[in-house]
Amino acid sequence: MVALAQGTGWDPDVLARIRVLELRARDLVQGYLHGAHLSGRATSNVEFADYKEYSPGDPLRDLDWRVMGRSDRLVVRRHHAENELATTILLDASGDMATGAAGGQPSAARPPLKGSKWGSAAVLCATLAYWLQRHGEPVGLMVLGGQDVRWPYLPPRIGEAQLARILGVIAQTRPSGRADLAAGLRAAGQRMGRRQLMVLVSDLMEEPSEWGPSVATLLRRRIDLRVVHLHDSREWAMTLDEPGLFRSPEGGDAIPEDPDEIRAAFSEEVQRYLAEVRSSLSAVRGAHVLAPTDQPLDRVIARLLRGM
Repeated sequence: MVALAQGTGWDPDVLARIRVLELRARDLVQGYLHGAHLSGRATSNVEFADYKEYSPGDPLRDLDWRVMGRSDRLVVRRHHAENELATTILLDASGDMATGAAGGQPSAARPPLKGSKWGSAAVLCATLAYWLQRHGEPVGLMVLGGQDVRWPYLPPRIGEAQLARILGVIAQTRPSGRADLAAGLRAAGQRMGRRQLMVLVSDLMEEPSEWGPSVATLLRRRIDLRVVHLHDSREWAMTLDEPGLFRSPEGGDAIPEDPDEIRAAFSEEVQRYLAEVRSSLSAVRGAHVLAPTDQPLDRVIARLLRGM
């Protein structure tokens, strides 16, 4: 288990959720990838790879004089370079993330880690942080919206202490308010260095026209963006049988609707919305990973980690 400093004020509920998050993350990561996370690039540091015949222009410092003394051959030592990639996880903690099959909890309660969009997001972020920490790569966290957020931003670092902080923040946070994706993407992009990785975990329940321009700025900084788009399949399919009042946890008036009357039009609106999301992300070569909350998380994790 990750070590949490004593006397830091974590209440028993949060500590229990941290333990569950770590166990779920470890189970999802276990057996997915094996071995050291080394790239195939040949450079002059970290770990010996093999020899190659000397060619004019090769650095003389890489010549292996012992081999030359034994065989009169000029050979150059080549090395693997550790592929360290700083990653910042953006976690949407808006009020809408508390919904789902097990949503609708009292505002004072934290949504369960299974059966809600927030639960899926929490486990996904914990798993990604666990995987990166296991491979010795820097990982950070930025929480967008929410309440009881102990550290809204943790810059990328390596080590178990960083993983403990990230799991603690995720476990303690309660979804609330708006995420303001546009402002969050801008702020994260300004804090990140060039050629880093950003992973946004969100239900994207804000208009793409609002956050799309902020995504475009990431391309200029050569930031690799991957978006995990959480959604409840029942909501998108409008499978409710009875008329009722529809309201957003993020505010606004309740709207009376009959699901049978609006189902077809709602389906068309979902497809229009998805096309707009994909257009905004494809313009900056951002990866879009759809993550239905009723499907096993290991599939989403595999798609997200593939190529990292």
